[in-house]
Formats: sequence, structure tokens, C-alpha cells
Amino acid sequence: MPNALYPPLKPRSFAELLDAVLQIFRLSLLKCMPYATLAIIAGQLWTLYYLSRGRLPILDANDPIGVALYGVGTLIFVMLSMTILLRQSTIAAGRPVTGSADLVDTLKRAPAILAIALVAGAAVAVFMLPALALAQPYRTAGIIVMLAPAIYIWVALQFALPALMLARKGVLASLAYSFRLVRGNWWRVAAIYGVALGIILTLWMLVATIASMALSDDSAAADDAALARAISSAAALAVFAVGLTLYSALTLALFGDLEVRKMTSSSGQ
Repeated sequence: MPNALYPPLKPRSFAELLDAVLQIFRLSLLKCMPYATLAIIAGQLWTLYYLSRGRLPILDANDPIGVALYGVGTLIFVMLSMTILLRQSTIAAGRPVTGSADLVDTLKRAPAILAIALVAGAAVAVFMLPALALAQPYRTAGIIVMLAPAIYIWVALQFALPALMLARKGVLASLAYSFRLVRGNWWRVAAIYGVALGIILTLWMLVATIASMALSDDSAAADDAALARAISSAAALAVFAVGLTLYSALTLALFGDLEVRKMTSSSGQ
């Protein structure tokens, strides 16, 4: 295992970055899938709750159980995502994975993770909520206008949690560090994340299409239909778990690349 996977020795070109992402993903997939699978299930707890009650999976602010499941599930999702990031950083650095040390480390930082997640979410929401509060004739236009700064902030804060987990910075320092890393590289980061999200979305649509075709046969027996639903659900879960692992590998590779670019830029001044 080359130690240069993370942290990198020098800034990477787009092709080199993509190669590093794929290597990290390949080396860590099987070791991260249990966490990724649990993260996806946790993130959908509120959806499963509504479906079990025969309701559409639309979050209802007047339903405290649904809201609580959404909050708890999201927190578990973020915590397990950070655990995946730590495990991938260990693997990419060529160090052995030691039991559940990465999960224990994440749990120790739970308050800081929650604080950063809340601040980052509020920073994005502060742009979108006013647009959503507009009257119907103006709401769509408001959302379109406010989407640009919301996306900018979302990209700029993508590395706050990695800064906390990998660079061992505090809450406010992690937020500021993320901004500094992205500054001057915003379009590059946004483009790379856009490509990754496009790939994950394409895989999900492919699974959804296959599942709908399997369930569209009205002549199928009830047992066959139930089996098809179970298989399609398992396939969708696997796709999202693989997608989360890929997304985390991309974040790790990008974080390392931005750090070495920042250091190179600072030393050159």
C-alpha cells in the first residue's frame, strides 16, 4: 500500500485525484460496508416509520415521533459517516484497522460533530427558509435566487467535519479551516462533487428502474411480488451504502489534496 494515498505528497491533477479516490474506495469498501449500511438504514428511520403506518414518507412537523426519528437518524448517519472517513484515512495511510477504534474516536467527538452539523445546516437554511416562507407566486423565484448562496455555503463547509476528525481542530476552527481550504478552489471542488453525486444518482435511478419493472408485472403471484420488493429494497440499500463509501473516499482525497495545495501555496509566498 503506497503511503501517498493519504495524506498526499503533492497536489494532484484531476486524473490523479480520481485514481486516488478509486484506490481508497476499492481498499476500504468491504471494511466500511457495515457502517455504511447501518448509516443508510438510520437515515431512513423516519421514512420507515411513515411507511409502516401506511402514510407517505413526507416529514410532518406536527408528528413528534417522525421528527424525533428524523433527528436521531440523521445524527446516527453523520456519526457513522465520520467513522467511515476515519477508517478510510487509516487504510489510505497504510495503517492497520484496529477493531472499533474509529467508532470509539467518533463517539468521543459526538458533541463537536453535532455542533458543526447544526451550524452548517443553519448556515444553509438561513438562505433557503426565507425563500420557502414567500407566498406561492414568488416562492419558486425566491428558491432559485437563494439556491446559489446556499450551494456556495454548502460546498465551502464540506470539509468542516473532516477538519475536526482528521486535522483535530475545534468546532469554530474547523468551520474556518474549511472555508480557507475551499477558497480559490470552489469551482473545482463543486465540479468534482457534482460528478460524484451524478454517478451515485445514476446508479440509484438504474436500481429504481429495474425495481419498477420487476414490480409492474400484474400477473405475478403475491409471493413473487413480495420477493421482488425485498430484492429491490436490498439492491437500493446496497447502492446507497456503496455510494456513501465512494462519497467518503472522495471527501478524504479532496481534503488531503486541498491541504497540500494550501501548504504549497503558503510556502511559496
